[in-house]
Amino acid sequence: MGGASHTLWVMVSSTEMAPLEGSPPIRIDRYELYGVIASGGMATVHLGRLVGPAGFGKTVAIKRLHPHLAKEQEFVAMLTDEARVTGRIGHPNIVPTLDIVAASGELFLVMEYVPGLTLAQLLKNAALEKERVPLAVACAIMAGVLRGLDAAHDTRDESSRPLEVVHRDVSPQNILVGADGIARLLDFGIAKAVGRLHTTRDGQLKGKVGYMAPEQLGEHTVDRRTDVYAAAVVLWEALTGERLFDGADAAAVFGNVMQKKVPAPSTIVSGVPAAIDVAVLTGLEREPSRRFSRAREMAAAIENGAPLARASEVADWVALMGERELAGRAEIVADMERQGAVASTRTPQLDRSDGIPPTVGEASAPPPSRRRAVWIIAASAAVLSLAAGGMVAMKRGAARPAAQEPEEARTLPPALGAPSAETPPSETERVPVAAEPLAASAPVAPKSAPGVRAHPAGRVSAPKPRAAKPTACDPPYTFDEQGHKHYKVDCL
Repeated sequence: MGGASHTLWVMVSSTEMAPLEGSPPIRIDRYELYGVIASGGMATVHLGRLVGPAGFGKTVAIKRLHPHLAKEQEFVAMLTDEARVTGRIGHPNIVPTLDIVAASGELFLVMEYVPGLTLAQLLKNAALEKERVPLAVACAIMAGVLRGLDAAHDTRDESSRPLEVVHRDVSPQNILVGADGIARLLDFGIAKAVGRLHTTRDGQLKGKVGYMAPEQLGEHTVDRRTDVYAAAVVLWEALTGERLFDGADAAAVFGNVMQKKVPAPSTIVSGVPAAIDVAVLTGLEREPSRRFSRAREMAAAIENGAPLARASEVADWVALMGERELAGRAEIVADMERQGAVASTRTPQLDRSDGIPPTVGEASAPPPSRRRAVWIIAASAAVLSLAAGGMVAMKRGAARPAAQEPEEARTLPPALGAPSAETPPSETERVPVAAEPLAASAPVAPKSAPGVRAHPAGRVSAPKPRAAKPTACDPPYTFDEQGHKHYKVDCL
């Protein structure tokens, strides 16, 4: 049969963690790697921090292969497969994988950091306190785990092809119960899935013998019902506070899994409803065809068989059973985040001048200095337009007889408030464009043809009052023998 692989995760206490004070973190790409919070046969899990621009930071958990395994292709492939599988699941009862980073010849799996303890640690603490897990709490935890398992079993790849995921290592060590009262399944390192880079060698068991289904121990085909069996073992132990399949060595445990008659939980501890007995024993059927065909079917049987604790009630129980560990972990995380905050103050902060666009509405009301600049630019444009209009008018006036010039063409278009190119306004009709005289910058119009006097273009100041014209200037022009109009010099 070969040796069994025991992936036992140990939650490291705060006193065993690498000290943060005086020992700077290891920088991995955009992450900082801090002390160890858990250790297993294949890898360690560290606290980490995502370091982003503008002081952004986020606490994460980073899985790192043991140094002697980091160069082994088999274990690197297992870590890669775990990232691929968990990255596709997306369920509140599964610890999500956020990133995978290659640095210095190693791979690092970046996961969401969940404050909490494994169910193994909580069961151990409860035993030390001579306490059992409350029925409602145990059922709520395992119903959540089964819901997460069902989501994992239904995972599909980018082409919507079923990945046929089977966790193969459902155990108390791989169930994380958060301080928020939510149970999450983790460690898909040895999961079976379509297209894995790694396959189990012949004669090599992967998983923990006491939680492995008979078909898994016998090296037969495993499917989702294999995980249902393991979840039923965990629920039996959570309800009774005892180990279901125990033994002096792996061979003894193997024999118990294959032959031991499993008692109903209610025969070990009172108060377990008959419906929960039925759900547990159905999940523990040695013949896969007699078990629940899906994890969600067992979850529904548990939910219907007993009242489940609310998440807040589970959180209260976790806080009670893991008070010392949670307090130590919170202190370490706070220290790490303080270090990160101090480091982030040295990062230049982005302000509006660095390219951040204004908020909606700011562009519609420029400051006074900008308004004045805009007004001056508009005035200059109007002056240039007036100058050009005057030049065109003088050229056209010189090219046609004055008698053909219509009198009504000398009025201003009221809608525009500015003269047309052909009809320069009279002195009293000219409208000032700006409060400041800009006529000095306007071009000077050329002299007009004899008999026509054009008004200078580009005048922008307000007109000066003039003396009343004599009556001899009514009308201010005469006609010669050829019918040409001539303005009286004294009337101009």
